[in-house]
Amino acid sequence: MIEILKDCIVLLLGLGIALWDVVVLVMTWVGSMVYHLHLEAPRLEGLLVGVLLAWLMVRRDKHPVLRVLSSPLKLMLDILDLAWDQAVECVSDVISFVLSWLNRTLAFVKGKITSAWHWMMSSLKGVRDKLMGLSKKE
Repeated sequence: MIEILKDCIVLLLGLGIALWDVVVLVMTWVGSMVYHLHLEAPRLEGLLVGVLLAWLMVRRDKHPVLRVLSSPLKLMLDILDLAWDQAVECVSDVISFVLSWLNRTLAFVKGKITSAWHWMMSSLKGVRDKLMGLSKKE
């Protein structure tokens, strides 16, 4: 009976050691892949990280652990969203200010040109009327 227990303990220890070896082997492989991606293929690494983060954000409401893991990402996305909204609003305000300033400037220039044109035409009409008056007297 003792021999059976010893053999069972040896079996369990052997399975534990084998399982630990598999875990170490998989972790070594994952580390070498991450190292290779980081140094040799940074674009692929960025793509994979983006896909992982997108997967995390899509499934964040389904599990509390995913919600905890994705909360810093959600905070960053909210901050970026607010910054984007502020930048768009600032650019929109600057464009509207520049356009209103240009419209006022163009209206001022147009007004001056129009008033100069009317002054010149009225002066020419006055000269025409004087010439017409001289030609009628003769």
